[in-house]
Amino acid sequence: MNNTAWIVAALIAAFGIARAFGTYQPAQREGRAAAFARAVALVLPDALRPVVTERVALRNRGAALGLVAGIATTALVLATNDANSAQFASPFLLIGGAFAGVAVGVALAAARASAPLDPQAVKYARPSAVTLDDYVAPLERAGARIVVALAVITVGAAIATGAAVSGVLIGLVVLGVAALIVFEVAGRRIVGRGQPAESPRHLAWDDAVRASVLRDMVTAPIILGADAVVVAGGALVDHLLGGSDLAQIAIVVVCVLAAAGLAIASITSNPQRYFLRRLWPAGAAA
Repeated sequence: MNNTAWIVAALIAAFGIARAFGTYQPAQREGRAAAFARAVALVLPDALRPVVTERVALRNRGAALGLVAGIATTALVLATNDANSAQFASPFLLIGGAFAGVAVGVALAAARASAPLDPQAVKYARPSAVTLDDYVAPLERAGARIVVALAVITVGAAIATGAAVSGVLIGLVVLGVAALIVFEVAGRRIVGRGQPAESPRHLAWDDAVRASVLRDMVTAPIILGADAVVVAGGALVDHLLGGSDLAQIAIVVVCVLAAAGLAIASITSNPQRYFLRRLWPAGAAA
């Protein structure tokens, strides 16, 4: 990596450390819980405030520490590679490593999260079982699978045609596939955990935190897969067209526009409230 990349990595790591420390500060904990309540459109009653605040803080802490670990690990890996042979791919791996770290961090935080109530005190239970489809919108879940598949196909085509494929690019694809597997496997384990609750609103809040964790996890394979498609596409075009810079730029622009379109479609559909539409179409009563 060049000096600029090191500076960017250091700044991102510093941001992650600051965010992690913030999860121990009462004012920041309360503020982030309130912001989360607005994002998912749920009322946060005083009786649930301590439990929800702790759950949100634990999730944010896992994401922040995962971000730091992902950036640090990726930077160290890139430092051991030849900078010239992987110069184009390195920034993409750095971005992908950050998102992969966040996904691992929130998954570990979810595994550590305690049940919101003593299981012996359960007063309200959902009448039917839930699945990943109840928490992650089809656009995000199918998008992760499609993007990772495209990454594998694009890299395979680059290798088959003799294009220059760096170890960094191979790392992007491997991480993308691994992130997708982690989401599908760990995500099902998270969904399969019990949800002891004393009211519909209590259960809805547990759904909200669970959905946020799963959405963080599904983002990693999307980012890693998209990065791999851009880098492999550039290598393929470079090989087939004899090093055309214009063609490589066109590949990047097309992929960025496609990603922007998907992001806009996702944002306008309010994916953070998708679980409400699936599990609480009539609203979560107090």
